Amino acid sequence: MALSWMMGAPAMAQSQAPGAGKGSGAAAAPAVVQPARSSAERIQVGSESRTYLQNVPAGPVGPRPTIIALHAAGQTSEGLKDYLGLEPSAQREGYVTVYPQGIGHVWNDGRPAAMRLKAVLTPGDDVPFLVALTQRLVEQGIADPARIYLMGISNGGFMVERMACEFAELYAAYSVAMATAPANYREECQPARPVSIMFVHGTADGVIAWNGFWTPLGATLSAPDTAALYAKLDQCTQASDQDLPDLVGMDATTVSVRRYTGCAGEAEVALYRIERGGHQSPARVETKPGLATPFLGLRNRDIDMGEESLAFFARFRLEAPVLGAVPPPVPPPAKPSVQRRAEQPSTPAQRGMRTQ
Repeated sequence: MALSWMMGAPAMAQSQAPGAGKGSGAAAAPAVVQPARSSAERIQVGSESRTYLQNVPAGPVGPRPTIIALHAAGQTSEGLKDYLGLEPSAQREGYVTVYPQGIGHVWNDGRPAAMRLKAVLTPGDDVPFLVALTQRLVEQGIADPARIYLMGISNGGFMVERMACEFAELYAAYSVAMATAPANYREECQPARPVSIMFVHGTADGVIAWNGFWTPLGATLSAPDTAALYAKLDQCTQASDQDLPDLVGMDATTVSVRRYTGCAGEAEVALYRIERGGHQSPARVETKPGLATPFLGLRNRDIDMGEESLAFFARFRLEAPVLGAVPPPVPPPAKPSVQRRAEQPSTPAQRGMRTQ
């Protein structure tokens, strides 16, 4: 997919009238400001027609820092938007937010097939989708290619980790809640650059266990081992622990954070430990229930997933974005359905890990 890094340049030029440069004596024209806008979008990727929600805050015309947020299994893009509570902080800080929709409400993440209930669920060709979506946001002048960030919860968090391993050159930083690393990542995760990534996980999570999960067909690491894995990949040399203030005692949870620093490429890894927290992302803003059913456990109110993610993201940007040089990955062979029949692409073979 060809990519022009001049996308957005004509729009940016509107903020300065002809001849209004330094020393011209002419008054600078006021910057062109666009109103906030939200839309439901569609993109064709191979044989699949994919959808996503897009929210652009009010502000000057031109590329913005952009967060792509991935929902949990069984959830919708609209459901994640309502549950996560990212919008208030993103709108305030001028971040575009994008909520892609997984086919069948799931993502083809990096866990072994048996752990993803492959016999029951049929996810889409999600790696090509996310690469194409990222490229499109840059081509349209919406996303600043140096400041595109990826975040997700649960199944969406596993998908974020997969993209961090396979396409680290596309995103400046990552945020994951309620997801640990598949054990096979110890051998198979080989990011193209140091990865800045933060994890948020509850010690009483009954869906994705804090201590990891093992079956004869596959396993996931514990939350601490997951953070340590990325710290090792980043060649981090220091680790520090901090207890955060217990601001809302009624939520019966507390938060501490371990930060890995001294990493290659000035990367950073963080793990937020939610003591007694369940399969919930922390939030201080009002959100719609969505995932907040009783069996998922306690939700922390001392910190906010959106606020913490934005504070983390703001510290990182790609110095030399290479999005235009990255070929879209080849989707796996089309599934045996007339609606999903597709021609074989001529692009190079897909990079990535064995996902069975």
